[in-house]
Amino acid sequence: MAAVLSLVLTACGHGSAPSAAGPRPISSDDPRFQPLDAYDLTDEEADTIGRARWTLAKDCMAGLGFGTLRELDVDPVPDWPRRPAQSGVFAAVMISSTDARYGVTDPAEAARYGYRAPAVAYERRHPQRTWTLEEYLALAGPELPDDPKSVHGHRIPERGCLGQAQRRIYGEDPWGRKDPVWTLGSESLQQARRDPAWKRAEQAWSACMRAAGFHYATPAEAQEGRDRLQDAMAHASGPLDLGRPTPLDKRVATADARCKHSSGYLRTVHALDVRIQNTLVARHRDELRDQRRYNEQAVRTARAVLDQHD
Repeated sequence: MAAVLSLVLTACGHGSAPSAAGPRPISSDDPRFQPLDAYDLTDEEADTIGRARWTLAKDCMAGLGFGTLRELDVDPVPDWPRRPAQSGVFAAVMISSTDARYGVTDPAEAARYGYRAPAVAYERRHPQRTWTLEEYLALAGPELPDDPKSVHGHRIPERGCLGQAQRRIYGEDPWGRKDPVWTLGSESLQQARRDPAWKRAEQAWSACMRAAGFHYATPAEAQEGRDRLQDAMAHASGPLDLGRPTPLDKRVATADARCKHSSGYLRTVHALDVRIQNTLVARHRDELRDQRRYNEQAVRTARAVLDQHD
């Protein structure tokens, strides 16, 4: 699990965030295994909520005068709408996935897509669509002071038709709710990165990267790639497409993924993360159980919505 130029961020929350593909791993040796996942939406549940959200949003959009959107396919669940680029606002979409928790780890995917591999995986599961500004505002709601508050003579709901659908499914505005799974997942990584074992794993990874001809102190530095961006800008003959990885990006990402495995980096940081998550789960079990019940109720409502529209 998105800024005249203030940044408008479409943050992927529950039901809109990309979920890891396939069934959840049950072995703690699998880098995708995360103890906190037991309290989060499963892939199937997230898709159910996503289809229900868009089903309700289609009805809402028809009521606002966008009747043709009744034919929008909601399976697979569409991507969260992105504001048109020509509207003077830069929109970025935040993608959060267990598969990308430790950065790129699949050398084959890295060789094809560079550091865009997580985004590509998300786009496969959630097809993108180009929206007009009018459609976007009706779906997501006005964001800027000069944005119109109505379309076709109809008032746009708060946070748009998708926001209205979210409130129907969750019984409240989920953006205003603290999610302990998200919060504790971030806290676990912060604690793990302070552990000396994580630092040693980074050093081993960095040595492996040097042997491959790349000089980065940490995987985060490699992924950020400021040096590669500067080089690409210096040699660009036209506009730079930041969404397309360069051959150098792909080589660095591939070496990054390989070194995470061969240096023991991935095994070490995942073990630290799992250990800390288990401690946090024990400490916050009541909050997490409440979140699981909250999710389960939303899934029941979403299933009822879909049954009503069959």
